[in-house]
Amino acid sequence: MSRPRSVTNIWPGIVSIAALAMAGCAAGPVGSGAAAGLPPADPGVLHGRTYTAQTIIEKGRPRAFVAGTSIELRFPGDGRLVANAGCNTISGAVATGGGKLGLTDMAITEMGCQPEQHDQDQRLSAFLGSRPSWRLDGETLILSSADTTLVLTRAKAAPLVGTAWRTDTLILGDVAGATPAGVDATLVFGRDQVTVSGLCNLRAVRYRTTPATIAFELDPLSHNTCAPEIMRVEQVAVGLFDGRADYRIDHRTLTISKGDKGLLLVAQG
Repeated sequence: MSRPRSVTNIWPGIVSIAALAMAGCAAGPVGSGAAAGLPPADPGVLHGRTYTAQTIIEKGRPRAFVAGTSIELRFPGDGRLVANAGCNTISGAVATGGGKLGLTDMAITEMGCQPEQHDQDQRLSAFLGSRPSWRLDGETLILSSADTTLVLTRAKAAPLVGTAWRTDTLILGDVAGATPAGVDATLVFGRDQVTVSGLCNLRAVRYRTTPATIAFELDPLSHNTCAPEIMRVEQVAVGLFDGRADYRIDHRTLTISKGDKGLLLVAQG
């Protein structure tokens, strides 16, 4: 089962990771010149934003990501940073004052991944735990440690309609936990209907949207019994899809909530 675990002191020494700057910066190493001299931005400006990178530079030399992966940093706006390097999800309370990114109470899920993916996770968690400085250059976020810089670009939001959204996190009151192992539930929003796969009795729901809410029209369901972990996710989903719920898209994550319950879903593909 995927569950958070502490990653304090997970790496005996901080391992440098960085991303390649945009084309045209070949005149010097990433982090030098005008970009390094930008003043720190308002700490609140990162809230609600997501940034991605596809290349790492370590000590001035590029290093390729594990095939099919990248770095993603999300600032949901609730005081957390959520990061992913292609396998596990790293999260923690984040402070961005004084031009420094301070991550505390860091936790990482425990998904079964290839050794090279686990190594990449460890490198990212170590870098984020080193209190790197941060600056904004337009839509580019620059994170720098003593000898390393990570350059990321602000990502565009995935569309609600047509995207396959896979359940990732259950929100129950003040507790948010990864979707139970063995549950692979997906929502696809069509023109006026949501198609649901991977659950037990919930297969389709009619809906209509406003800028911040979704009004669901849930028909009576069958009463089949499935594995307990599937029924747990379905119970939360049914509660959300019975009437009006709030929703928010942050790059490649969709959060649907009602009261103190919610689902966080991640765009696939």
